[in-house]
Amino acid sequence: MRLTVYTDYALRMLIYLAIGDDGQARVGDVADSYGISRNHLLKVALELGRLGYVTTTRGRSGGISLAKAPQDINLGEVVRHMEDDFGLVECLRAHGACCIAPSCRLKVLVREAIGAFLAVFDEYTLADLAADNTALRSLLDLGQGHGKLPSVA
Repeated sequence: MRLTVYTDYALRMLIYLAIGDDGQARVGDVADSYGISRNHLLKVALELGRLGYVTTTRGRSGGISLAKAPQDINLGEVVRHMEDDFGLVECLRAHGACCIAPSCRLKVLVREAIGAFLAVFDEYTLADLAADNTALRSLLDLGQGHGKLPSVA
């Protein structure tokens, strides 16, 4: 089983927001902390916003923040929303053309394996990933005040 980079970035962005001081950041700050492309991460942020996991605010004091409490964000749900294709073998792909598909049992086995893979993610929430986050905060350089947006007076 393999997750796309898109899903990886989505999970990392959610973790960053969950462990931040105020749950709010700029996409550029997240990209810099992970050493990944800001442009790719911007697309991920927009999709997470469209799906209701984050809120996005434009402008000088804009940024992204969690739209739900970490304990209300199920990882299995996030993975299912972010992944666009679980067709690991030809017969599971949209236009698969395997000649033995009508009598092959591989399709059943692979579907079961995908179900088991996703079932593990279903057991966890974002809060589980954000728990005991001292080491994560240090690795992402999230010291006091880092990544905070200017206050609006």
